[in-house]
Amino acid sequence: MIYKANRAEEVKDVSAYNGREMKYLAFSDLHGSLRGLQRLQAAINLEKPDLVLCLGDTLHGAYDDDPGAVIRYLSTCSVTIMGVRGNCDSYYDEKSLGFATPETLTLYLDGHPLILRHAPFYYGLAKGDVAMFGHTHVKTLHEDDGVIFLNPGSIGKPRDDCASYAVLGQGRIALKNADTFEEISALHL
Repeated sequence: MIYKANRAEEVKDVSAYNGREMKYLAFSDLHGSLRGLQRLQAAINLEKPDLVLCLGDTLHGAYDDDPGAVIRYLSTCSVTIMGVRGNCDSYYDEKSLGFATPETLTLYLDGHPLILRHAPFYYGLAKGDVAMFGHTHVKTLHEDDGVIFLNPGSIGKPRDDCASYAVLGQGRIALKNADTFEEISALHL
């Protein structure tokens, strides 16, 4: 098993694949946006991640939303997708998406727990953890008392200066502009 919804369960570290480092791409708050979907497709094509992490609010709520187009792409994407349910997502959405969307998901990268939820959280964390969340549509990447907090921002409906996503791997986390693919900020794991 490579993920869990409860920290007490055994989890496999998936940071090495066939002797090479794994690369994850994280996005949030697509809200079914066609422009956001185009950004996501371009980012996946450019970054070539081994795993895509969806931090929720995937199908509904954009002015240009087309849930059908998002479902068609995500359910047939050649890259494995794992994610969590956002406040605008429903249990029935995960049946269409083709991947489970629990409220919390934990994976490991380079020995660091990546704890995924949709809404921001600051409790139950320990040094070395990476708390990943969306919901605010505002990107952030910072470390506080040994815990890294990552919100990749919104790839579909940003509430800050640009649409964005995050890339994790090779001992670092980077926030990237989803239109120009330029690195905005980065931290070492």
